[in-house]
Amino acid sequence: MKRLDPLLMLIQPTKGVGLLLALVLSAGLALAQEVLVPPAPIEPGLQTEWVIAPPDTLPPPAAQLPEGTVLQEGMALPPGTILPGGAILPAEPPVPSGGAVIAAPPALPPGPNAAEPPLPSPEPIAPVAQVAEPGGSVPYLSGGIGLSGREEMLQVKPQFNLHLLFAETGGAYLADIRVRIQDASGAVLLDVISQGPWFYAKLLPGRYRVSVENAGLVQTREVNIPPTGSVDLNFYW
Repeated sequence: MKRLDPLLMLIQPTKGVGLLLALVLSAGLALAQEVLVPPAPIEPGLQTEWVIAPPDTLPPPAAQLPEGTVLQEGMALPPGTILPGGAILPAEPPVPSGGAVIAAPPALPPGPNAAEPPLPSPEPIAPVAQVAEPGGSVPYLSGGIGLSGREEMLQVKPQFNLHLLFAETGGAYLADIRVRIQDASGAVLLDVISQGPWFYAKLLPGRYRVSVENAGLVQTREVNIPPTGSVDLNFYW
């Protein structure tokens, strides 16, 4: 009878158990590779179905999200995805972080009723001396209606040496007064209608006769124009 070494008997059963454990682990790994666990649904409580496509199958042209789908923050969807309600996600670049960028609408041409920019106000123009028609040699100017009219007349007053004023005895100014100026020989140098209560004329030094008429009432005065300075005459009715 062959004698077995006790140590050999202990090793041989141990090798059989190790071989059995290796076979069990290999089978478990192969089974784990074949069985795929579907991923968790997008939202807890949402029922979804997952189908594993064959390895060479192309993805569908557009994915459709079921009603009630709630997207997680930061999830990006491919262009062409059909959103709940039928809307299709356009193929546009993603919006940069910090908020949506809204493009300004194009400028429209002004319509017929569009308000035009106001024109700059012109600078005030000082009155220009007028020339009498009969002789054509006596510059004159009349005006003084309103505050602005009087200010303009005062600005050019030093340019004339004969200043006439027309008013009522109560103090009200008068306009549309006929003014007639004759030289020493009686020749008519000026015969015009004053447009305001102030009337200016520029005469050569010498003696003149000034006649003014208001509502048929005529006043006449003799005046001597000096070489320098001016003469002021006030007429009241």
